[in-house]
Amino acid sequence: MDDPGETIKNNPYNGPGGAFVKNVDAGKLSGKKEVPLIKLTDVWKTYQMGESEFAALRGVNLEIYEGEFLVVLGPSGSGKSTLMNLLGCLDLPSKGTVFLNSSDISELDESELARIRGQMIGFIFQSFNLIPTLNTQENVLLPLEFLEEDARTAREKAAYLLEIVGLSDKKYNLPSQLSGGQRQRVAIARSLAVNPPVILADEPTGNLDSKTGNYILEFLYGLNKKEGKTIIIVTHDLELVKYATRIVYIRDGQIEKIEEYTQNKPEGMI
Repeated sequence: MDDPGETIKNNPYNGPGGAFVKNVDAGKLSGKKEVPLIKLTDVWKTYQMGESEFAALRGVNLEIYEGEFLVVLGPSGSGKSTLMNLLGCLDLPSKGTVFLNSSDISELDESELARIRGQMIGFIFQSFNLIPTLNTQENVLLPLEFLEEDARTAREKAAYLLEIVGLSDKKYNLPSQLSGGQRQRVAIARSLAVNPPVILADEPTGNLDSKTGNYILEFLYGLNKKEGKTIIIVTHDLELVKYATRIVYIRDGQIEKIEEYTQNKPEGMI
């Protein structure tokens, strides 16, 4: 697929945020907005370990704006996965505030958090997290259960998403019948099912060969540049920074520094 972003732009279906894909001006998305899409203020996350307490995050301050391609870079045990869980409303801070669309997630009940996760955030995991007893199409359909639409429309959406990730001929295959790269593409299709404005990816290329990994990253880059999706990737892989607008360096639960990344993208990128 030479230009996945261009293919997605022609999708006729609607999601909870309006058109499934909005033809946005990527140039307008590069500048910071007055109000961050996500904001963390003095965030701590602690865990009780026997009689002692362990701080996975310590006083994290971070603002993420609409249309960014943010790479969170850090070694194993740095707190980056804990940070991702907070960004994705999968967990709550022990101290401090996490704002999503100016709402403090700690003040939301579980049903409201589930709605946010279901409609605003698409997740891509290193281990794919596909349901092994469901076929490819059924896995993509799972997030669409949050939408009030008929089964036929949902199936059409799933079919379209599988087409844009190049898996139309695999819709009845179980995850065990797919390669690692194919399973990751199913996970990407699933993450796009409800047209979320934010895509969170945890080591999305960690289990893939370099060629397949580059395909996945260029696909995400296309979603960011052509469609204005906010992409947040958590990784330890320095190769991924070439796709970023900003890089967040995290170590020992603290943000060491944040850098703008303005270098020219490699040839062949979308």
